[in-house]
Amino acid sequence: MENKIHVSEARRGTRAYRGQLRVGPVTCQSPSAVESFSPSVPLAILGQPKPQQARFYVAATPDGQAQPNGITKEAAGYQSGKGLRGRKVYPHHTNLPLHYWDSPTQDRTQQADDGTHFQEYRRSHRPEMETYTDDHGKQRQRPRMNADGTFKLLQGEGNEQRDDQNRSIFGWVKPGTVFTFDLDVFNLSDVELGALLWLLSLSPEHYHRLGGGKPLGFGSVRLEIAGLDLRNGAAWRAFYKSFETAPAPAFDQKAAIAQFQQAVADAYGDPAQAAGEPQSRFQRVPFIAAFLRAAEGFRDALPIHYPRARQPNQQGAVPPHPEGKAFEWFVANERQPGDAIGLPDLVDDHGLPCLTTGKEKH
Repeated sequence: MENKIHVSEARRGTRAYRGQLRVGPVTCQSPSAVESFSPSVPLAILGQPKPQQARFYVAATPDGQAQPNGITKEAAGYQSGKGLRGRKVYPHHTNLPLHYWDSPTQDRTQQADDGTHFQEYRRSHRPEMETYTDDHGKQRQRPRMNADGTFKLLQGEGNEQRDDQNRSIFGWVKPGTVFTFDLDVFNLSDVELGALLWLLSLSPEHYHRLGGGKPLGFGSVRLEIAGLDLRNGAAWRAFYKSFETAPAPAFDQKAAIAQFQQAVADAYGDPAQAAGEPQSRFQRVPFIAAFLRAAEGFRDALPIHYPRARQPNQQGAVPPHPEGKAFEWFVANERQPGDAIGLPDLVDDHGLPCLTTGKEKH
């Protein structure tokens, strides 16, 4: 049977291509790259987006700036003249304890390494429960706590929490594993090429994020250029005249990056700083500064996790709640609207406080 493709008149005509990039096959260069687990490791629950939390999703202006703290829930809502905060960003988890990723099958979710970092990526065992009386005189159940504010957990494989709220894994790629791949580019403008080269040559303390589980610290990868073969139109004309392979002409990588940085600084930089050094102006452009903060992580050594509520009478660093209950922080955040906190801009983010849940009777 003959197949025919019909092209309508509306789709005929001149077409133009801008930059194009292809990623070649990925090859693992490290032996024994995967660490397998038996039994599987249950990962911590990853919550779905909650657009009703307008303080975190709505921007003060169409340009995406954070809303101020302390405004009413209505004022923080979706209104004309505002905007959205943009795509979710998962900063690199820097300053993790040395043995943070060791022995993932062991539940250490209630043990604080260096006094602040808990085993955030793992879901804890089921908690030991106790009965208490709430403010309305009703009998309720809650996880029992230790004297130091951590939760008592039931041990054994039978008390692992695996359900439709989370995922479990049987292995992961070991830290330090090396992969290689080719990037084929053609028809790139000088600025586009400079942008790509800049992304592939960030300073050593900056990481790109790849794959799932990024809120838990997975997927931080370093990208480095192992070799460069770039040819412009003149080089390709010379090749097709003789079909003789010749070494790639010298290419000034730094000049291409500088051209990209200059273009971004001119288009988005502060006009009052137009006479400043281009690279410094480039790094102060809001979306560039935010990207670099996400790639580097935070220098304050504080742990990265979803906002967490402190239970009544709980002291010290707040561990992961064995029942999840991430919603408790957002409920507490609305208890005193005048003190309500919005998601700050990434560059100015100094961390969110651990708010306290409502009062309860023992």
